Amino acid sequence: MFKTLLLPIRAALGVLFTASLLVGCEADSDTSDPVSGVGPTHTTFSMVDSMKVDPAFRDSYPDAYQKLRGKTYQVAAQDKMVAYFYEENNGITLYFKDTSLVDNRSWVSIHFKNRTLQNLPATLSLKDATAVGVQNGQTFADESGAMSPGFVKVLDGTVSLQINEATKTISGQIANLKLGLDYYVPTYAFPNREGTVLRNSGSSRNLNLVFDNLKKRD
Repeated sequence: MFKTLLLPIRAALGVLFTASLLVGCEADSDTSDPVSGVGPTHTTFSMVDSMKVDPAFRDSYPDAYQKLRGKTYQVAAQDKMVAYFYEENNGITLYFKDTSLVDNRSWVSIHFKNRTLQNLPATLSLKDATAVGVQNGQTFADESGAMSPGFVKVLDGTVSLQINEATKTISGQIANLKLGLDYYVPTYAFPNREGTVLRNSGSSRNLNLVFDNLKKRD
């Protein structure tokens, strides 16, 4: 997925999300109340993957041209996410993982560089690579997985944030986040031989998220 290749990960090794995203078991939705007066975390999530196969690949990849071009894959869910924020590398990272499906689960993280909770931006273009970094990944029904090897090129999108100083929580939305894509989730099988075709043809993943009372995870 993205301009650089995603890294395939076999189930025997687990899906590596990043060394810092990892502690304990994950619930479908974090409703814990570590700070008195903090309401539960709520999320609304939608994702649309749009497959494109350029006519230039019609002869060299006929199967991909016939079976994948024009395909879409959609997920929409409410309060079916692992969602929290944490501090790392002199910045703040928001992390979201869809848990509405058993096998195919996507995740995205948004890292605000050189920021603290107190000075997070009210609004920001996610294309601004000097200020924000985006990572993304996916698990598949065949028990393999993929993730970006670092921050990826963002094609479009904005983030809006509201900070509650009293409860140390974050609310807001991620709107029209668009990333390059090199797999079609329903038919993914390792290895993914059509990845270069999909990515170079302009296939994309489009995400929208609304979240309330995002809590810090140590």
